[in-house]
Amino acid sequence: MNKDDMTYEEAIKELEEILEELENEDLPLEVTLEKYKRGLYLYNYCNNKLKDIEGEVKILLKDQNGDLIEEDFNGEV
Repeated sequence: MNKDDMTYEEAIKELEEILEELENEDLPLEVTLEKYKRGLYLYNYCNNKLKDIEGEVKILLKDQNGDLIEEDFNGEV
């Protein structure tokens, strides 16, 4: 069930496919539950990937002298 070697893009694509199936198909309860569980796993997987990447993202800012400085991205706008 868990494929930790997938990319973020692969996980998002699979999650989108699951959501579409759940919205558009009349599935048996057991299948719906399995797809829900897989979707929840994929959601958490993607969320964790984003948190990992967020810690690595840097932003460049100009200081008062016009020089570029690097700061950690904190997610605040």
